[in-house]
Amino acid sequence: MLAYLLVVVISYFMGTISCAYLISKYVFSTDIRQYGSKNPGTTNMLRTFGKKAGAITLIGDYLKGTLAVLISIFLAKKMGSDPDLAKYISALAVVCGHNWSIFMRFRGGKGVATSYGAMLAISPLMTLASMVFYIIILLVTRYVSIASMLGVCLFPILMLMTKDMSGVWVGILLSVSVVYKHRENIRKLLSGTENRFGSKAR
Repeated sequence: MLAYLLVVVISYFMGTISCAYLISKYVFSTDIRQYGSKNPGTTNMLRTFGKKAGAITLIGDYLKGTLAVLISIFLAKKMGSDPDLAKYISALAVVCGHNWSIFMRFRGGKGVATSYGAMLAISPLMTLASMVFYIIILLVTRYVSIASMLGVCLFPILMLMTKDMSGVWVGILLSVSVVYKHRENIRKLLSGTENRFGSKAR
């Protein structure tokens, strides 16, 4: 139990590292949460501060998801615990840390990049397939929100092919989280006011 508790704590606090907030504060001397959608994530950073800031945010949020899961697997092995259980717990905890950070009054990003990072450590092949689908949807619709939701939601479906039911359920929970965090985007999509990819923040 100690190993799994450490996995939760380490993964959650790794998730709370907000790349968007840190870049906006220490590079641009402002707070990304005051601009555009006010979401501390890749898309808002891209629209507000440009491609470089958006790319660094994406990479940072992605890597923390992957690293949290890999660290948890290593820790579980060292402590004689089940590494598979540890990686699933870690994936959920790191995304929770990103989405509901204790340092941001339990607010945060939408968890897409971090979910993909965690998913990569769970099943690289299925994650890459999901990312290709994401890119196709983005190119066709030019809506990041639609691509994000459909891309992550495809992951648990693909995981059925591996017969890893634990991975399927984790994928479902990550999908529910991503869709929930995009509820405002869903309202905008329905009203026809959602911004397309490439638009600037107001």
